[in-house]
Amino acid sequence: MVFQCTSKGPTLLDTTGDHARRTRTGNSMAMAEWSYIYKLFSGLLRIIWNYETRNRSRSCISLTHDLIVVGGGPGGAVCAYDAAKSGIDVLLLEKLEQPARKICAGGFRAGLPDILDYDVSSVIEHETCGTHVYSPSGTKVECTKPEITGYTVKRSEFDYFLLKKAIEAGADVRTEMEVSDIDENNDHVTVKCADGTTFNTKYLVGADGVNSRVARSSGIKTKWEPKEIGLCMEARVPMDPEDIMRITGGPYDDSNRVCIQIFFGGLEHAYAWCFPKKNEVSLGMGVLMPYAPGLKKAWNDFVLKYEQLNDVKVDLAETKAMRVPLGGPIERTVSKRIMLIGDAGGFVSPATGEGIYYAIETGQIAADVAYDALHGRTENVLNYEKKWKKGIGKQLKASKFLANLMFNSEKNMELAVQMAASDSVMRGHMTDLIGGLRPYTELRGAFMKRVLTKHPLKGIRML
Repeated sequence: MVFQCTSKGPTLLDTTGDHARRTRTGNSMAMAEWSYIYKLFSGLLRIIWNYETRNRSRSCISLTHDLIVVGGGPGGAVCAYDAAKSGIDVLLLEKLEQPARKICAGGFRAGLPDILDYDVSSVIEHETCGTHVYSPSGTKVECTKPEITGYTVKRSEFDYFLLKKAIEAGADVRTEMEVSDIDENNDHVTVKCADGTTFNTKYLVGADGVNSRVARSSGIKTKWEPKEIGLCMEARVPMDPEDIMRITGGPYDDSNRVCIQIFFGGLEHAYAWCFPKKNEVSLGMGVLMPYAPGLKKAWNDFVLKYEQLNDVKVDLAETKAMRVPLGGPIERTVSKRIMLIGDAGGFVSPATGEGIYYAIETGQIAADVAYDALHGRTENVLNYEKKWKKGIGKQLKASKFLANLMFNSEKNMELAVQMAASDSVMRGHMTDLIGGLRPYTELRGAFMKRVLTKHPLKGIRML
């Protein structure tokens, strides 16, 4: 017997036939045995050949980048910035041309600039000093502080600024590149774009929002349950700067800081907002998905109420709808080569809807984990989930508790605002809650202690 390599793989050739016929010493049983051995050995060789061929093909795959980030919002941009700054070859894919309109209130806590290593003051619209809180019955409470409690931005300008910082750090940023599918393998991830372009990377970060293609294609999160998601209406409303200051100005005469406005009620598990910018305001209203059928009417009622309350005419020409995760981080946010950050992983405060801060923080964690994996400190990126659970996970769990306690019905919303109206300590707690000025784990204990000691009857009614 001899071996011959063909285009179909190695083949075992039987050269014993002529000799057998010449000597006529063989018999049918012997020939059958030889035939069986021939077929068995040839089959094994083909299996080995195919296995080796597949492995050689895989090992020859061209890895275009060490890390690909899908999505160019704050989380994706900061993740790409941190990764590039650490020396990682990173590509960011954003489906829209930038700058682009982003459906968002456009506010974040005072502590956010502290976690960035560059100045964002050039894209700040206003400093805030607290919140005007309205109960379902119309009671207004000013939850304010003399110091800065947060900032407002136009998301189109803020996001574009962060993307430019990522480019400056060395990231390859490509816009108008919509990801259509991904394929995770043992040693790489293939990213396919709608225009037919394909990239291969060692690791992938999904920063592509609540409708994440990365989450769905990877199987990490294929569907949101109604209780996990909120539906929001948001309008970018042009307004005279004098009217903005008249309506949202803070109580401190020596300051030009403004207050964001929160309007509880209109629907169960809902609230509306006004976030002031320099020459426009973001008006919006959000509700948990099971109660969404009543959103359109509640939204129209709120806009009419806002116009009457503030003696202004609201232009709703730029009104859009969006989904927001409000159930806290999803059950699984990682695979061996893929990490989900920001809205894609459910990293939004259930109590306030704040998402920008958590998108950036999870983006930074993902960049650190990718660095460790690329430098052999870990075999994969599964450590990402362990890292965010130590900090963010505990905080968002406490936020969900507070949301369920205080804002899960119009009755509880009314009771919470009435407690703040009559109690300066509770008013301070609410200021810190809405502004993200203290850890939610700390505020949970502070709220419970104050309610039990000073407002026990109202507390009982909230249960």
